[in-house]
Amino acid sequence: MSTWTALNIVPDSDSEGEVDNTEEIQIEEALKLYQRALKLHGDGELEEAKKAYEDLFKSEIFQRDTADLEEDLEEHSRDRTAASSLPLAHYLAFKNRGRFNLDRLKNRIGSITQDDLQEEVSQTLGWFSTALCRDAGDPSLWREAAQLASVLRSERLARFALESVLDHSTVGVDASRDILSLVSGGVPNPEDHVSLVQLRKMLEQLGDTDSLENPVIQQYRKKKVGNMFKKLMKPYPWLPTPPPDNHKHLLEDIDNFSKSGDSIQVDSRSWTSVGKALLAQIPQDDGTFDAEDVPATSGIINIVIPPGDSDQDSRDTTPDEESATAKSEPPVADDTDVPMADGTVASLIASNDSDRRRSGSGNRKRKSTSMGVDTAGSRLSKRQRDKKEADAAAAAAAASTPESKAKIRNEAADEKLFNTIDDLFSPFGLTLGTAESLRISATAEEGDASMAGKKDLYIEDFKALLQQWDDKKGNVILYGDGIQSTAEIAQSMRFMELEASATTKPALPDDEGLRRWVKDVNSQSLSAEEAAVEWLKALTRRDTSSRKTSKRNCSKSKSSSEQSLWIKYQWPDALRNAVMDVADISEDTLWERFKDIEGDINDRMELDPEAVFTDDNYADLEWAETLLEVYLDDVATIERAQGDGDKAVDVVDELETKKERISRWGCLVGDLMNFRSRDNEGSLEEDPLTLRFLWAKVLIIGFRDPSREDRLAFFADLQESLAGRPVVELPNSHIMPEVSASMAEREISKLKTASFFNTIFATSDANKDPEDTIDILEAVLKPGEVIPYDDEEDRMLKEIGHFLDGSTAMFKLYLWGNLKTAYTATGQNSRILSCTMKCIHILMAELTCRNYMDSSQDHRGFVLLRALRILDGMIVNALKSIQSDRKCLDELTNDEALDALSSMLKLLRPLHCFALWEGSVLKAEVKASDLHSYRLVQVKFRELLVRSWVTVYYLFADLLKRGLGSEGRQPMDEEEQSVKLMGFLRDLHEELGPRHYCKLANHVFLKLMFDEFVRFDSRDFESEFLQCIRCRFHLVLCSDQWHFDDHKTDPEPLTKGIGMKLLDFVLALAADKKPHQLAKSGIGMALDKLVDVVGVPKRAAHGKIFHNDAVINQYWKSSINPLRLYDSLRGGLSISTLQVSGEYKEIASKGLYSLQGKIAMHPLKSSKRNAPLRPEDMKTALDYFKHDLVCKPESWETWYRIAQMNEMMMEEEMTWTADAVNSERPKLVELERISILSYMMATSCAIQDADSSPETLKCVAEMFTDFGYRIYSASRPPMARESFWVDDFERRYSGTRGEGMYTGRPHSELSEEAAWRTALQLFQNAIDRGGDDNWKNYYMMGKCMNKLYNSQADFGGEKFTPEQVLDKYAEAVTRCPDKVNNEYIFEPHHKLISSAIKFVLGPFSTKENKSPPPPEATLTPQRACEILDASHFTKKIPHATDRDSFIKYSIEVIKKMKALDKSRWHHRMTNRLANIYEQHCSDIPAAKAEMSTLFSSKSGTLNIWKPDNERRGRHYYYASNYIYFYARLCEQTQDRATLELLAKRVRKNANGLFRHSDVWTSVYQAYMRTLRKYGSIPHNHDEEVFTNVSIDEFAIYSAKLDAWCVSTTKPSTTTRAVKILDLLREVFELRKLNAALIKTAAIEDLLIDVYARLYEEVVSELRKLEEIKKEKAANPMNLKNLMFDSPPVEKGKPGGEIESQVQIFGKKITKVSRRELISKASGICKELSAPVQQTTATSGLNVRPNSTIVASAGSAPGGQTLLSSNIHPMVLLGASRPRSPEDRMQVDQEDGDDEQTDDDDEPVTSSTRMEIDD
Repeated sequence: MSTWTALNIVPDSDSEGEVDNTEEIQIEEALKLYQRALKLHGDGELEEAKKAYEDLFKSEIFQRDTADLEEDLEEHSRDRTAASSLPLAHYLAFKNRGRFNLDRLKNRIGSITQDDLQEEVSQTLGWFSTALCRDAGDPSLWREAAQLASVLRSERLARFALESVLDHSTVGVDASRDILSLVSGGVPNPEDHVSLVQLRKMLEQLGDTDSLENPVIQQYRKKKVGNMFKKLMKPYPWLPTPPPDNHKHLLEDIDNFSKSGDSIQVDSRSWTSVGKALLAQIPQDDGTFDAEDVPATSGIINIVIPPGDSDQDSRDTTPDEESATAKSEPPVADDTDVPMADGTVASLIASNDSDRRRSGSGNRKRKSTSMGVDTAGSRLSKRQRDKKEADAAAAAAAASTPESKAKIRNEAADEKLFNTIDDLFSPFGLTLGTAESLRISATAEEGDASMAGKKDLYIEDFKALLQQWDDKKGNVILYGDGIQSTAEIAQSMRFMELEASATTKPALPDDEGLRRWVKDVNSQSLSAEEAAVEWLKALTRRDTSSRKTSKRNCSKSKSSSEQSLWIKYQWPDALRNAVMDVADISEDTLWERFKDIEGDINDRMELDPEAVFTDDNYADLEWAETLLEVYLDDVATIERAQGDGDKAVDVVDELETKKERISRWGCLVGDLMNFRSRDNEGSLEEDPLTLRFLWAKVLIIGFRDPSREDRLAFFADLQESLAGRPVVELPNSHIMPEVSASMAEREISKLKTASFFNTIFATSDANKDPEDTIDILEAVLKPGEVIPYDDEEDRMLKEIGHFLDGSTAMFKLYLWGNLKTAYTATGQNSRILSCTMKCIHILMAELTCRNYMDSSQDHRGFVLLRALRILDGMIVNALKSIQSDRKCLDELTNDEALDALSSMLKLLRPLHCFALWEGSVLKAEVKASDLHSYRLVQVKFRELLVRSWVTVYYLFADLLKRGLGSEGRQPMDEEEQSVKLMGFLRDLHEELGPRHYCKLANHVFLKLMFDEFVRFDSRDFESEFLQCIRCRFHLVLCSDQWHFDDHKTDPEPLTKGIGMKLLDFVLALAADKKPHQLAKSGIGMALDKLVDVVGVPKRAAHGKIFHNDAVINQYWKSSINPLRLYDSLRGGLSISTLQVSGEYKEIASKGLYSLQGKIAMHPLKSSKRNAPLRPEDMKTALDYFKHDLVCKPESWETWYRIAQMNEMMMEEEMTWTADAVNSERPKLVELERISILSYMMATSCAIQDADSSPETLKCVAEMFTDFGYRIYSASRPPMARESFWVDDFERRYSGTRGEGMYTGRPHSELSEEAAWRTALQLFQNAIDRGGDDNWKNYYMMGKCMNKLYNSQADFGGEKFTPEQVLDKYAEAVTRCPDKVNNEYIFEPHHKLISSAIKFVLGPFSTKENKSPPPPEATLTPQRACEILDASHFTKKIPHATDRDSFIKYSIEVIKKMKALDKSRWHHRMTNRLANIYEQHCSDIPAAKAEMSTLFSSKSGTLNIWKPDNERRGRHYYYASNYIYFYARLCEQTQDRATLELLAKRVRKNANGLFRHSDVWTSVYQAYMRTLRKYGSIPHNHDEEVFTNVSIDEFAIYSAKLDAWCVSTTKPSTTTRAVKILDLLREVFELRKLNAALIKTAAIEDLLIDVYARLYEEVVSELRKLEEIKKEKAANPMNLKNLMFDSPPVEKGKPGGEIESQVQIFGKKITKVSRRELISKASGICKELSAPVQQTTATSGLNVRPNSTIVASAGSAPGGQTLLSSNIHPMVLLGASRPRSPEDRMQVDQEDGDDEQTDDDDEPVTSSTRMEIDD
């Protein structure tokens, strides 16, 4: 069956006919996707539309290959069927996708960057261009594309798009006559109109004047754009428009193109730059095509050089130069548009690579930089990158160096260091000179040849360098321009180019004759090749244009003014290389020219035999000789580059070609030489030119490898010919720099020693044995140290020595460098330094040799800069060697060391010249260069100066150690050496520091100074060491003692190693200061940094430290064993710790941790306590002591400080509140126990290890005193021996009698008597060890003896008598100062008097004294008074004779002491007087009045209760006891009002009293007893009153009682009832005040009893009134009833309403309950408290209204005064603080909601406040 295939089906190789892939279906599917994308676009769903467009462009019709697609589109363009819709689909898709992208861009135009905008616009323009390729007849799309091209700053595309709109052949004639014409108002061709307007504007911006002359454009030139077109100018007005100044001007570009096509722009005004620019224009002659070698232009060239600085240059510049300079523009960038013109704009930039040397090969390629290609983005080599980074770092360092006026110093200061050096170095015969000779003045003249004979010529040369600095000089010292490398030095010897003397020729000025030459060349219209030849001619040929052509014989030598630049000046290497390259390229042209010259001379000679050799002929001959010398250098350069190794074939061929060239040119010069006139003998005159030619011929023969004998013969003939003739210098020829007899002699010597030096060069290779190198070079360089093998070797060595004497310094450095390398390879590091020092000596000797002085100033400057550059590296290496091992200085002999020191001093002279120059610059006396190279060199000179001084110091110290310079050359003692060396460092720092140099070279000087001062450890130069530390680490120490200068240094981080070195010095400084001075002097901060650096002991990282820490902690957790306590007093207590070793042990042994602990502890211990201490401060101090203890467990002082810190922490807890004493006693007990245990270890270790120095004995005495205080304090309240308890330390025991395992106490507790006895012993130990001047020791001993005397326990110790006790107090009084800080010390005096009173009158009966008192009257009054005479308070008071007079005596003494207590702090004297009044005078009111003075202080602080000599926490105990006493006195005097206020304040002050609940109970009970006694209320009075009262009767009369209580008028007969009512209210207030703190049964009993008494009094009165009412009712006309009003008679049954309420659950109560009585009493009090109460002040107290005090004028039964005017209640802490919720506790369950705290009392005034503080 036949088959057919439709023509419109595209075959698909992957399908098998199952899928219909016809183009119609593909286009239809694409159009569907297009319609969907278009709809989403119109609906604003941009993200969905984006995905739809992406799907569309993934369809089949957009995925074809470009070639197939173009073929299909061409086919469809011919086909007009339905299938031709493919181009339309492409056109619509690309156009609308571009517009969609612009809509998306519009929405985020403000949030994208410029780069993103450019990228989006570029992509859209690409889609538009594709659409226009499919259909170019859309003018609106062309205009949209034009705007996008303008946004991209492509004027070419924008202009093309606008012109396409006007091109009707492209767009179509009627293409724009549609919708736009209707919108614009019917104007014909509106698209053309808009496009023409935009095109005209663009042409004006581009400056295309030709196009603007078009008639079509002209008609729109003067027309303004109408408003209807303005909105059509930009299809997308929201797109940014580039500014007009960014458009390139076509006229300028065309002009630049026309001018720059033949112009050569030279980057700098120098011969070198011109030569390189010309070389860039000459194509390479290598037989290949290279785009880089093809010049951008051809034909006539025009050289443009930068304008000169002088006026003459500006005036002489040719018009061509001016126009070329003015019109020259930089080349157009690659990424910018250029106007459409016939041709391109090109501009070539000359190469900047001035350092690259050319090899002379004719087939080599130049780098891209030589052709002006921009290599800014090219990859640089590592050397170049390192060089740039070094430049940047050096420039940054130079810029960071401060140059302020503060560095300026006077001349006397400049001379100080020079004088010091002269004094120190004069024994060695050395000197640094004077600063004045190194100073550069503004009027100083430059060094010239007239100074060549001066020994210090190099100093003058250095001054000239500074004054005439330029980048060439900077390149020499910074990058080594012109300095031979070691390989080049070796090659110089191999190829006989080792010059013996330096040139005397000056350096070639950059623009010497250049301006005139450029003018001539530009005027001749030469090509690049011709200009290059003229350039070479100007440099190598003598100028004869100013001289008339002479017919005379010109055989005589020419003056210097007539010499060529080749001979007259010394050229830079870059220029020599350029000359060699131009001569190589132009060799054919030059050869032809000289052959023509030869022919002309020959023709002239043949025509006229008498013709002479003219001056021009001589100049041409000299030029030819110069070119021959250039070609000889080229051959030598290739030979030098290849060395002795195997050469490549192409190199061999090239070398042979060049050798043939020099032979050919040699013959040419010889032929020209033959034209010269001869003498009678037929010989040429041996003038300089002839001698040059002869030497060149010898060299040419040398390149043909003649025998050694022939070469020796040639040079011998030369030596003979040159004898007695002047030296001919060729400064620019490497192979023959000098033509002289001495040079010929050197060549002969070189040839004779060539074999030997070839051996040297061979042995210096890397694969040779370094031992052989050492043997050979030591024989040459150290002839005195090596014995010759035989006479022949001795002769050879002498010949070599003679040769080396005349060789250059660089060759000597090369040999010494090889020897140094061999030493390094063999590990002989000690000899490396000797090689380095010898090299330094060679370099400095070169600066003072005859050759240096005879050379030109330019050459001297080069040699000087070269020496400084090499010396910089050598001194760095020398310092590394010395710092790594100072013993390497011992390898130097005495002469070598002196030579090295002498050379270093010579080097320091120019460096100090630079320092003085900088000072002059700062003073504005001279002006320094502002070049970048100068700023870099500044840093190098400064660092070299610092390193040189450091090297000098090491050499000087070594010479002192050897004893050089001293009498008999005996080594100086260390002390004398240290004085000299530290004085040297001090003066040097004073010189370098103010100049801000001491920080340079990585702090090398500061490091040296630091190490040396640490090594010498002398305090004589303490301030200098402190200044060094200030400069190096920015640590300011002893700022209160010294002033330090700011040398603008950068701080160096403090490392652990440095911290260890610095530790001893800082600790020594701290030892001279008191703790409070350390912070002010900066030592404290330095110690903190040292701790941060060296660290603290890490327990986990050190086994022994971990063990010690565990053992110490376990010891602190143990109990206080009396036996171990006694052992500690004998030095027998120890714990099982280990000895620690290592760095932490070293740090702790030096005392860093303990000192830090003392510093942290000092403000805590010495500051006056006005606020609580910070816990973290105490913890910090304690941690430091613990760090020290784990490293030194045997340190008694550390144990002592830990004991003090724990004691301080315990006392801090007890100082500000009694909470810890009352509720946190375990914490206090633990701290006190640790403190006592630490005291025990401190005591034991001190007895074992403490030395006998006065400071140690004093500290040990203080420790014994503190230990005794702690033992005594622990035995007394408030701690009361709890620290000695062992209940919590029970341990298990195994019974030995069958009882099995049981628990028991580990040991017995320490009893009170044992504690007092121990404390007594400790105080005695303190006195024995130097504490006899401390009155507190005797004072406490007296207290301990007094306690033991009063104790009735039999402790088996010594029994003390009263006189012994009083004698101890008397000793304390005699040693105690009268005043401290203008305040009397009362403690020992009071204790002496109070103890005497006890012994004479007997002890007082106190709450705490429970044991039976000893017999009274143990001391007579007379004896007591005699002992009391020790106190100055007893003066002028007559002695007592009996008991009564002693009482008066005691009262008078105590009153005298009390009167002198101005601050009212000391409470014991008041208490003592009150006790005397009460117990010995039976004057209770006087005792009460005396005690009331303690509670009347106006002070609001706590100081009144804290005397300086009172134990912390003890004041709470005193406060409690005084309240006991005062409450008892108030109870005895029935002072109810004072007790009321005392109860209120005691209740509220729970945090200010020891055992507050007990104190409250005592006051509470005293107050209740007083109230009961005041109201005469018997106990259980309620039973008597309510036993026979029924509930009904109680209900009736209690209601009447309630009404009576709240009534405002009461009968006069109820005065006693009112008193009881007031008493009831007081009892109720006391019940509220208790707030369930203690049991309420007693107060409830009193409340019920008072209510019963009130009920009894009032109800009896009420019943009498009822009886009277009944009588009135029975006889109303009674006279009494008529005279007196009576209340109306109540109707109804009395009490019936109440009676109805007494039924409870149907059962009638017949007995009144306690609860009902309490409720009734509370109800009455509440009702009475409801109205606003008035306040009446009585004796300064707050008293409730309607009280008995107010109503009865304060009188009580018995005539006693209830409130005395001179008695004030006790006011404790918190008088005015808000009441807490605990103060509002409920009293009864039923009434709890209604009862509130008595807040209506006014706060007690400050005059009644009692302060509690120690």
